[in-house]
Amino acid sequence: MLTLTVRVHPARERTGLAELREGTRVHARGPAVASAAPALAARRGNPGCEALRPWGHPPFGGYRLLRCLRARPEFGDEYGDHVLLFEPESGPALEAESHGRLALLAYSGPAGRDGRMRRTQGGLRLPERMLLDIVQRLRGVMEMTLRIEPLRAPAWWQFWRRAEDTMPLSATEPAFAAPPADEASVMEALLMDPAVARRAPRRPVREEPRGRDEDRHSDDRRDSSSGGPDPGGERFRGRGGEGAGAGASGNWDDARARPAGVDQAGRILAAGAATAAAAALASQGAAAASRAEQKRAGSGDERAETDTPEASGPAAASGFPGYPDAGGSAPDSGSEGSSTAY
Repeated sequence: MLTLTVRVHPARERTGLAELREGTRVHARGPAVASAAPALAARRGNPGCEALRPWGHPPFGGYRLLRCLRARPEFGDEYGDHVLLFEPESGPALEAESHGRLALLAYSGPAGRDGRMRRTQGGLRLPERMLLDIVQRLRGVMEMTLRIEPLRAPAWWQFWRRAEDTMPLSATEPAFAAPPADEASVMEALLMDPAVARRAPRRPVREEPRGRDEDRHSDDRRDSSSGGPDPGGERFRGRGGEGAGAGASGNWDDARARPAGVDQAGRILAAGAATAAAAALASQGAAAASRAEQKRAGSGDERAETDTPEASGPAAASGFPGYPDAGGSAPDSGSEGSSTAY
């Protein structure tokens, strides 16, 4: 495949340097012009010759050859004998497509009245001999790429390199600046040709295969970030102080699903009630024993009597919802029992 590389100073005030390669072999080197005519660009609404806009300098970036064809004889004074039509592929050249720069023309043409290479209408001008060499080699290769790059001066520490020589540009303006012979009209006519109007398919970006570990970690991250159901089928939701505690509980269980008498932490409140009932029974028994001792001391022969306690067993816990009273029946759900907060 042929590769044409053109390096030009960003100011575009002088010629650039062109190099034609096929693989690692260099076939030709010479000057090239990648500078638009300022006066012509100003008349077309681009006074700064901005590369991204039509009639400006050729944009930097990569191009692919669409077609090589012979120029019409009446256009020879501007384009020479052959015209190369390139399509932008990368860099600012591809960005300029959105501004209407769909293609780039490369051609030769005669020098100006001062003998120097002339500016273009936005295309690329090559020496006649180099363009003829390209045309001859394309008969066997049929593929070619173009790269336009900035020309940089050697850095201060590159003492072994010399600044590459370039030449000033001609003051002669391009010919055929009006349709149908101007560059824009020629490119439009070529792109309307069914043989070149089809855009080359873009190669899709190929994804690198991932290992099992990467797939597993990706699935774990997706599950944890999506807030999906947990293995038990429950979805975590903050309760916002629902149930006995104040504040957000962050509980996995619904308060309505807990049995009565069980708080958020799962503690059975009846245990506290049983302890209170046992203490009351012990106090009542001690009082009864004291009264019986006093009666025995007063009468001597009189039979000691003991009082029966007022409450015993689970009856003391009858005030806690959900637990049966002493008679074995559950209390009314509408009634409220007294309880002690622990």
